[in-house]
Amino acid sequence: MGAVFCVFGCTQEKLEEPSKSVEIILRSADAPATGVPVKVIDETAAANAIIPLASDQALTNGLPESLYGSFFNALVPVRAIGVVKTDREGKVAINQLRSQHFIVAQDGPRLWVAPASAAREWKLPLGPESMGGEHALDLFVAQPAVLQALTTATLDSIRAGKIDQARAIARCAGSPALLTQVDWEETAALLAEAEHALQQNNYDAAETLAMRANAVIPNQPRARKLLQQIVAEYGEELLTLTGHEGAVTSVAYSPDGKYLLTGGEDRTVKLWDAATGKEVRTFEGHRGPVTSVAFSPDGNLALSGSTDGTLRLWDIAMGRQLQATDGLGWKITSVAFSPNGRVVASAADDNKVKLWQVPNVQPVRSLAGHGWRVTSVAFSPDGNYSLSGSEDDSVKLWDVTRGQEVRSFRNGLANVMCVAFSPDGHTGLSGGRDKLVKLWNLNTGRELLRLIGHKQPVRSVAFSRDGRYAISGSEDNTVKVWDLSTGQEFRTYRDHNAAVTSVAVSPNGRTLASASADGTVKLWQLPRAVWPRIEEARK
Repeated sequence: MGAVFCVFGCTQEKLEEPSKSVEIILRSADAPATGVPVKVIDETAAANAIIPLASDQALTNGLPESLYGSFFNALVPVRAIGVVKTDREGKVAINQLRSQHFIVAQDGPRLWVAPASAAREWKLPLGPESMGGEHALDLFVAQPAVLQALTTATLDSIRAGKIDQARAIARCAGSPALLTQVDWEETAALLAEAEHALQQNNYDAAETLAMRANAVIPNQPRARKLLQQIVAEYGEELLTLTGHEGAVTSVAYSPDGKYLLTGGEDRTVKLWDAATGKEVRTFEGHRGPVTSVAFSPDGNLALSGSTDGTLRLWDIAMGRQLQATDGLGWKITSVAFSPNGRVVASAADDNKVKLWQVPNVQPVRSLAGHGWRVTSVAFSPDGNYSLSGSEDDSVKLWDVTRGQEVRSFRNGLANVMCVAFSPDGHTGLSGGRDKLVKLWNLNTGRELLRLIGHKQPVRSVAFSRDGRYAISGSEDNTVKVWDLSTGQEFRTYRDHNAAVTSVAVSPNGRTLASASADGTVKLWQLPRAVWPRIEEARK
């Protein structure tokens, strides 16, 4: 009676029934492989050994040599046939070998695998063509039972939420359909998480999850809709303004929001169209880097200060200089217009804040009290007070009319680099070399909040238009938006490639400008939650 040795789909071929056994012959190159353990296994044993390995690492290029031993040890031989070893001639006789069986042998870096159906005339020679991890995996994965087991393991991993494991097993199976299913399952899970994060106003997490989903399967309608919603609610980069040669040090919005004013290390002041990002005009005259710029309340004048020790007043429409101070002998660090436009303030490295009359830019008075370089100055909304920050680690509140210090706020041992007044004039912000943004009660002198999150010194701070949020720019290249009701970071903009030197909020409170040492100014849409509340905007 003849016996059939065949494996799934091969042409059936009758062989004579062996009188005793099938002889397995192992060779490595041209030499016999002696003393090598040999196992006879079935498809189930192969699947049970492959799946754990595929769960832990990618096997797309076959079984790596480092896993040969683990794989061989995990194989459970068929019950009727134990583990046997080859003799001196690399031979071993195996009884009861059947067509559905596989021969596996392993010795250090050598792994032989062959189907029993390859036996001819009671012999099965195994040489270099039957060796290697890629050969072994290709042979086993081609078997229906092994492929079915890998498919089941993939689906089980998906149901358990182990997407990376599911993908590794699907890749091992070499099934494009199975990989596609894993991708869809992963994107569905990511988008569900993103939608939940969005409901919780956790916009950073929602954006990250939605973008991960879009990277797995690009241009899904659900992901596209979610990303559009996140942009609408959370804000995005609108424009990048380029034109300065070198760092941009300061940025300010015109009162009507139509223009931006910038100053740079290239000694120029530039006027920009805020809607298009196009440069409108350049003001030249400073002999040193421009450190600070400001618009007059009516939008007709621009003020700039420079390391050349001068203040310069410019006619916006004509593009010409109207007035300039003589070289004052100290570097100007910050300038500001009073709300009525009749007085401007300057801070400098002579440790003082100075007030000047407009339009002739004549000195009015000096505010002396800081013990070191004054880095920033701002007017209160009613124009009666000014706020200044200094490298003497303090913030000071001044009575502008009397020229007297009202209150001093100690910032620990950290230099203050920037200050800002709230819209109601009752609180102030400071940013420092200690990487912190601090909120102060200007009436009591008490520190109200510490906003922690920047990784480098904070160079510029501003309030949202209704005072509910704070904005900060830092040498860590980021702009952060903070919720002052909770003290938590609400949004981070990360696209600058160097220190953020200045930030400004548009008059309508919906966009933000940031200047950077990377030579650009960027305009951002602020998150919808930061926009002024309707009742506040009407005031």
